[in-house]
Amino acid sequence: MSNENIKPTDSTFCQIMKPIFFVSKVSGLWPQSLQRSSPGITVLDIAYLAVLYAMFIFCILVNTNGKLWDYYMQPFGSDILRYGLQTHIVNGLYLGLVMITINIVQYKRKWEYMSLLDSITKIVEQEFYVKNPVRVVQTFIWCIVIGENVYLLLVLTGYYMLIDRTLNINTNYLYASYYLMNLSTLALINEYTYFTIHIRRLFSVVNRLMKQLLLEESNSETILLDQNRKSRTPTIAYDEIFTIYGNPAKDRGLEVGKNTKRTGLPKITMVAPASAGFNKLSMDTVYNTYVTKLKIDKQSSMESLLKTINRLSVLHYHLCDAIRLVNRIGSLQLMFQFGAMFVFLVFGLFTIYKAFNSGSWAFQVMAFANTSWIFFYLVGIVGVITSTTVTQDTGRALGDIVHQIIRKHQKNFSDEVLDRLSTLSLQIKMRDMSFSCGLFNFDWNLFGSMLSALAMYLVFLIQFDVTPPLGFSST
Repeated sequence: MSNENIKPTDSTFCQIMKPIFFVSKVSGLWPQSLQRSSPGITVLDIAYLAVLYAMFIFCILVNTNGKLWDYYMQPFGSDILRYGLQTHIVNGLYLGLVMITINIVQYKRKWEYMSLLDSITKIVEQEFYVKNPVRVVQTFIWCIVIGENVYLLLVLTGYYMLIDRTLNINTNYLYASYYLMNLSTLALINEYTYFTIHIRRLFSVVNRLMKQLLLEESNSETILLDQNRKSRTPTIAYDEIFTIYGNPAKDRGLEVGKNTKRTGLPKITMVAPASAGFNKLSMDTVYNTYVTKLKIDKQSSMESLLKTINRLSVLHYHLCDAIRLVNRIGSLQLMFQFGAMFVFLVFGLFTIYKAFNSGSWAFQVMAFANTSWIFFYLVGIVGVITSTTVTQDTGRALGDIVHQIIRKHQKNFSDEVLDRLSTLSLQIKMRDMSFSCGLFNFDWNLFGSMLSALAMYLVFLIQFDVTPPLGFSST
């Protein structure tokens, strides 16, 4: 699956990936260049990483100062809340350094992932006539990235205005630390989600190409484009020709496919051009797969069917390898980030409890600000879990399609084709498609476990606040 002589920047995959690359580059999570001609780390990259390291270390030293946090949390009078928020910020800054360091060490794995996905994308485009709306997907990613940063800046601005003007607390270092740590978090979530969603998109391509073996007249999930035709007059299908001349057309294509080999191009039933929505910015355009030409039809020989199945089987196998690479690239950092988010969610919910329980204006201001952060982190967690779950389900869906083909055409296909389909079904069943960090999978079971743990630890903090143990002061 290597493609060493072609620059990946010329491919569809890397064109779509440019927004993610720029955001990760700014955050220090992509130290190398995007061009394969210079995949190493340049002098400018080293200088920029040194500046990022200095900024993170400075913010860590500032936030470990106990006097600053005594001044910041003086209106609240809660040691539990003070230690919780300070731990959240310091841990987040340490995690930023850890993520930058890990990406420097394993930058070659990212190149391995890029080479693999670049080759698969080119194969489905060139051999299976798949077209990707590059500009639409790029615009969609830019809209998401800009929206996330605007929300982050709005939360920080509101946080500053509420605390500075209401509680008369002025600490600019706190907001700089918040922005720095959350910028790294956003870059990691966007990168991991994009890696996962693109694998899901290719899984969807393989599934829809495999559905062509059902040999159905119409496939509602495949969108046919005829970009080269200016007229909107649909062509006449192969079966319709026999119908016009009075000859029976039922099952004729399967009989021809069994006994003869076709020498010419396959007869293709094209529909009227459907390119109007191809450049339209919408969710349907982003997630749809556009096929310009059918690879398999009723007049295809058993040999062509077997070659198509083998090719799709290889593509599915390498996409499972791509999942393994994603787990090695970003799962460790994502596990740490989920832990840091969990810590903040516990103390953020505790702030909301204090606002309702004590009735203090200071706690109400802090609760309002922390609610925005809770929403921010929950959207990130749910986005990652949704992308991994949908990708895994899409990869497993190929097994159902294979069994549909076997049940429908077990009397029409040759034994070699049926045996190859059975082998592909076994391959799908045996391959691991889960996104995991080694300790747990990133799925909805993890989200349920986090919610139950949040409730348990929140009860513990409420009990400590009502009856503080030795070493804690009560207001």
